[in-house]
Amino acid sequence: MTRAVSIDIRAGDCLPGLLYNMSVPSKTIVQYSGLAGLAKGSEGSGGGDGEKPGIFGSHLRFVLAEAVPTNDPGLLLRSLGFDPTPDPMRELERRIEARARELPLPDACLVVPAEPTHSCHFPDALSALAVLAKCSDHVWLREKSPTLSRLATRREVSLLVPPAFYARIRELPIP
Repeated sequence: MTRAVSIDIRAGDCLPGLLYNMSVPSKTIVQYSGLAGLAKGSEGSGGGDGEKPGIFGSHLRFVLAEAVPTNDPGLLLRSLGFDPTPDPMRELERRIEARARELPLPDACLVVPAEPTHSCHFPDALSALAVLAKCSDHVWLREKSPTLSRLATRREVSLLVPPAFYARIRELPIP
């Protein structure tokens, strides 16, 4: 067993055995300009759908109508056109996971403030649920577990979709 040792230290002395890092200034600023540099030479946003210059990608909006009930999984399933099951929450999560796998989106997308001018290529409620239940305030993740409690505070979201994905989405017919 080791005993504690008392060390007499004066002000300004360094403790033995400790590392000190003085190589970084105390006011370091970290900036990230994103992927805007990759958009040069293309149509500004990489998508050419009227987005702001310097944004690498295009906005895609998902909206859940106010008429869709979000507080009861059984009612929500029925409003989506599915028959009620003994465990509606489990069935709802299964349907959300399946729709998230079908959406032609990258596995992760940046969440941006939704605006009415953003295109809405997937106006169905299940697509909106799949995106809303799998996003935070900043990112949508396909592999994230659905969080239906977010539907109480958010009914629309826009994702910043990279140009290659958005080009494929634009080719799909809007239902």
